[in-house]
Amino acid sequence: MDTLWYLARLALAVAMGSAVAKLVGSHRFVRTAATMQMVLVWLLLFFMGINTASIEDITVQMATIGLSALVITILGLAGTILVALLFSPKRGADEFIAIAKRKEGSPVRRLWDIVKEPLVLITIVVCGLLLGLYTPLFGWFDPSLVSYLLYVLLFFVGMAMVQRKIDFKAVFANKSLVLLPLYTIFGTYLGAIVAALLTPYTVKETMGMLSGFGWYSLSGILISDLGYPVLGSISFLSNLLRESFSFFLIPLFGRLGRRYYPPAVTCGGATTMDVTLVLLSSHFGMQTMVASIYHGVVMSMAAPLLIPLFF
Repeated sequence: MDTLWYLARLALAVAMGSAVAKLVGSHRFVRTAATMQMVLVWLLLFFMGINTASIEDITVQMATIGLSALVITILGLAGTILVALLFSPKRGADEFIAIAKRKEGSPVRRLWDIVKEPLVLITIVVCGLLLGLYTPLFGWFDPSLVSYLLYVLLFFVGMAMVQRKIDFKAVFANKSLVLLPLYTIFGTYLGAIVAALLTPYTVKETMGMLSGFGWYSLSGILISDLGYPVLGSISFLSNLLRESFSFFLIPLFGRLGRRYYPPAVTCGGATTMDVTLVLLSSHFGMQTMVASIYHGVVMSMAAPLLIPLFF
């Protein structure tokens, strides 16, 4: 029920933005909506770092279980990327996907063009983490602020959908979109099987820990409540890392071309309906927004259903 209520609030924020854009005219506040989306993404990332720093004993958790979480995350993402690349259609499925603009110049300049934005985004998160850990400046911080910022972000996303005249029928006419969540689930579990060979955890445990699909707050709390506090902590860190890595991988895939939309969206997991939605639409075109939201909604509903199956 909590998950459905959360999804309903997100949908309401998008619907309100769409209604306002229709009311004032789709040709007005276009630049404002685009600018606010990017600013709010930066704020969300910064406060995500602050929020992470506020977690009790986070430095101890990072030191003691961080390596296991890192290995599990990398393998889960690798499996997801592999499945998406192998099974997504090679032709005829990407007409609605835009190609991110690339700058001409030397190989070094092109490389910098690829990694510049991911580095900026990761730096914002790290700055928030360090300021939260080592300064008293954010003692006032309330984690609920992140949720409010997210609602405002999705309000402007709703405006952008109307302003850009997103064609829902054209997007869902592409049958391959229905399979995106399956690529995410099977790819993640493929990585979990390999992770069980390299960590002291069973296949069942690694699958369960990765079943948050980037929804770190849900996975950590749910697994801990099921009676596995250590595995809950690892799952929390692993899904937090998955979300963080997505901020790097999505722009990277966006620079590589249309073919890389499936691995980009599957990397984001449950976050593609909210936190990483703007990144996906900015790098693969506004027409991918509906597909990204669909993927994120399905993954967000799957996570609380799948996690208990493994514990």
